[in-house]
Amino acid sequence: MRNHLIILLLILTSCNSDKIDKAEFNDFSDLEIHYRTGDERIEFYSMEIFKSGEKIKAIKKSPFYYYGSGTDSTWTTEIGKSDLKLITEFINKAKSINDTCSFNSSSIDYYDIKTNGKEIKIVGNCEWNGIDYDSLESKIFKHKFIELEKKREIVADSLIRSFNGIWDVSGWENGVLKNRNLVLTRTTEKEPKIDGIYRWTFEKEKEAEFKEKLDIDEGSTLIEIGASTYKVMNIENDKIELKYLW
Repeated sequence: MRNHLIILLLILTSCNSDKIDKAEFNDFSDLEIHYRTGDERIEFYSMEIFKSGEKIKAIKKSPFYYYGSGTDSTWTTEIGKSDLKLITEFINKAKSINDTCSFNSSSIDYYDIKTNGKEIKIVGNCEWNGIDYDSLESKIFKHKFIELEKKREIVADSLIRSFNGIWDVSGWENGVLKNRNLVLTRTTEKEPKIDGIYRWTFEKEKEAEFKEKLDIDEGSTLIEIGASTYKVMNIENDKIELKYLW
């Protein structure tokens, strides 16, 4: 019984230690961050941190993070004391930069930060000392990223199980790609091969190797087979449809 009480007290102490006190809550001003980065391909990020009743909450609006073709869209979470400390450090760092940094990369960062009625715009490859947008997002939404990885694991494992086995491939004929939309039809070793039709075998023993060739975080499911990359269009028990990409 005594051990249970000690554990309960430790849990309560831990929870209270990350609780925002009234003074910190009153001092906080709503924050809006828009961040984009890249060169040929631009990535857009946005986050809002705001008072909601007696709490401070954060909402991640973009980008969407995917597991296969699925996405959670926006994320919302409650801000704790340690999160608020990092947010304050981020704002102070942004204020100290507050303009243009050097351009030492083809990938340029752009920040548009609004808080307390003021706007901070920053352009360039600034030195954020570990408290840039990525760090802020990773810390605040840490539990959401953990959930995301679990969902990606589920998608990957399901795909691997679907591909296990032996398949006749229509679309490849005599070693030549005839059709960008390939159809895999499940078969067995006992079935005779069809003249000119390629046969693929996905072995259960090589699941780990196969898993490394999956790409499931871009809004679709891509798979590398041999030297080619395909998009998974449809999966059924005895049939898989693939679109050749490159």
